[in-house]
Amino acid sequence: MNKQLMYDRLKLHFGYDSFRPGQEPIIERLLHGRSVLGLLATGGGKSVTYQLPAMLLSGLTVVVSPLISLMVDQVQQLRARKKIPATYLNSMQDPTESREILKGLSEGAYKLLYISPEKLQQTYVQQVLKRARVSLIAIDEAHCISQWGHDFRTDYLRLPEVVKQLGAPPVLAVTATATASVREEICNLFSIKKEDIVLQSLNRANIAYDLVEVGEETDRRSYVFDQIDCLQGPGIVYCSTRQAVDVLAASYQLEGKKRVHGYHGGMNSMERMLIQSQFLAGELDVIIATNAFGMGIDKPDIRYVIHYQMPASLEAYAQEIGRIGRDGKPGYALLLFSWDDLQIHQHMLEKEYPTQVQVQKYEQLCNTGVPLTNEALAMMDISEEMGALLAFYTERVLGLNEAAAAGESYPKAHIIWQETEKRKSFKQKKLAEMVSYVRGENCLRASINAYFKEKDHQFDLYCCKNCGLTMDAYFQTNDHTFAKNEQIKWNLRQALDTLLPNK
Repeated sequence: MNKQLMYDRLKLHFGYDSFRPGQEPIIERLLHGRSVLGLLATGGGKSVTYQLPAMLLSGLTVVVSPLISLMVDQVQQLRARKKIPATYLNSMQDPTESREILKGLSEGAYKLLYISPEKLQQTYVQQVLKRARVSLIAIDEAHCISQWGHDFRTDYLRLPEVVKQLGAPPVLAVTATATASVREEICNLFSIKKEDIVLQSLNRANIAYDLVEVGEETDRRSYVFDQIDCLQGPGIVYCSTRQAVDVLAASYQLEGKKRVHGYHGGMNSMERMLIQSQFLAGELDVIIATNAFGMGIDKPDIRYVIHYQMPASLEAYAQEIGRIGRDGKPGYALLLFSWDDLQIHQHMLEKEYPTQVQVQKYEQLCNTGVPLTNEALAMMDISEEMGALLAFYTERVLGLNEAAAAGESYPKAHIIWQETEKRKSFKQKKLAEMVSYVRGENCLRASINAYFKEKDHQFDLYCCKNCGLTMDAYFQTNDHTFAKNEQIKWNLRQALDTLLPNK
């Protein structure tokens, strides 16, 4: 492939004269027909690594994406700004719209297709894609593939079989956060060679890390409201639960000075898309959200991320703060924590994974031949997500498809339960690592980077609370009085942290 052609298309479609770190070696490998694992820091330009090859390869590029709002946003941008023929397929479209898109794919009307992993499982969709000649399959947020990733999704693990069904085209797996074990599993699943792993530095030198232990809920809420009023925006406030989002957003809307809205998975898709569009357009100053918000958000001027509660893992934390300052300007990451946060996550873990009794009921239902509908699962207090997890371990780990074909009964429920308990224990370990991070006394930047085996600890303005941090650079310049008072409170808190022993 002519390298000059790569640069010409980069300028034509994206307006850039040069590639960001990691982009060029990924694209060159793909154009030579090799599968690649690309680890680029959040905001590192992952989308270009498959959008540009889509315009240089002869066939169709299929992008597996986990979020409908992300698909819609990316396709709209590609059509409007970059003049790239792109479309998407997901479960929210009506049959007529889906048929029109599939017809267009068969006729070669598109170069890029964004699709959910669930939709890609459908036999008819795979048949259409075979006829369309797929040249590349890109898997965004590839850590979702690994059952040892922090955001594992069962439909992602079925993707290797889909790749085979589509003629085994090259695969690009891209993510911002993956530990060594997650990287190894992804490479094994898609036969990616060691020399085709492209790693870029996780460290975001322009972000300063802060950590504050809080007490009563009213104090925590008041502190966050002060920060939202004071800090330069735009910003994101992450909460661990939907209820916390609703309460915090409604309370701030009554008391605060800025344009704020809540966002979580319990809202309908149209409402979520509207809120996201308003934030991207600058019509909202702050989003208060669960981790359902932010994946793939193309907003370079986010100045801060506040974690209202401690996240469940360092991977999730790194991914969420990575949305700060993609324009390279100073950004601020504030993490609040209390021991109540640990209880929240422990409770959520108990709800996420089945009890032994639930697994037994699931096994009995499987043996009766009754369709495993959401309604049938709900009768056993099994959520849709828990049902998907049980189906995964039933099919993949225990090989029940073969057992059923041989006319045998399903294996004992306790074996399935043991497998789900392994996954639960893994997530408890991740939570314990998060607790160790917030209780540590070392450099916050070095600690989180060491977790990912990252050696780069450089910073632009300030490093972190433990290394020394002042807030003046992050305050709004038009509110000097408030900023001055906040700096006084900040200095007092720093002094108290020095005088008082650690808890």
